[in-house]
Amino acid sequence: MREGFVLLQFADNIIVWSIVGLALFCYTIECLLLLGSQDREALVQTRSWLAVLPILLGALPLLGLLGTIAGLLETFRAMAKIRGLDQQTLLGSGIADALVTTQLGLITVIPGLMLLAWLRVRYRRSLAA
Repeated sequence: MREGFVLLQFADNIIVWSIVGLALFCYTIECLLLLGSQDREALVQTRSWLAVLPILLGALPLLGLLGTIAGLLETFRAMAKIRGLDQQTLLGSGIADALVTTQLGLITVIPGLMLLAWLRVRYRRSLAA
């Protein structure tokens, strides 16, 4: 039950939702290309997506880095406002956001790049046939 609470803690973080949304979009396109037909029209569409997908996937860890910066800035703002330095609250919010977005950005890009590599191999084989 604790894991569910931890996930709900980040439900209001727009950067987390941006990473998840972009990753789902990329995975959806990759799966559609993997399951698609091998006719000429599909190969043209695949070629165009093979040019765009690396850019979209490359944005995932950059969004994670953006979340890291935002979380650290939030922590520094809290440090400037709090006179008594309540360490539990301070470390619990901003640092957690920073680490979660970094981790999420890195975790979501790896399967996407692996699927992209498989798509490239499949595309080259289709052209050779």
